[in-house]
Amino acid sequence: MNPQDLLNNPQLQQNISPEKLQLLMELATNNSSNTSNPQAMAESLKNASENVKSKGMDFSSTERDLIIEVLKQGMPPQEQKKVELLMQMMKNMRK
Repeated sequence: MNPQDLLNNPQLQQNISPEKLQLLMELATNNSSNTSNPQAMAESLKNASENVKSKGMDFSSTERDLIIEVLKQGMPPQEQKKVELLMQMMKNMRK
């Protein structure tokens, strides 16, 4: 997760609470070199979600989708497709 992607994205700034955005920034700073592939990104998002829950909050599905879109921007097209496939599989499992 690139911290600059979070800071420079107006959608995240406008649609995610400052507390959640701060937790994401901390995670991004600590894991910026580990999110170049979908598996690492998924692990980082899982950690962020657990961290948010431990503080009595939760990411909505809209917030998760928005975060994923921002993170995909720095990936090659082939990796972006993998993320999209992974996310679609996860959504189908929730039904």
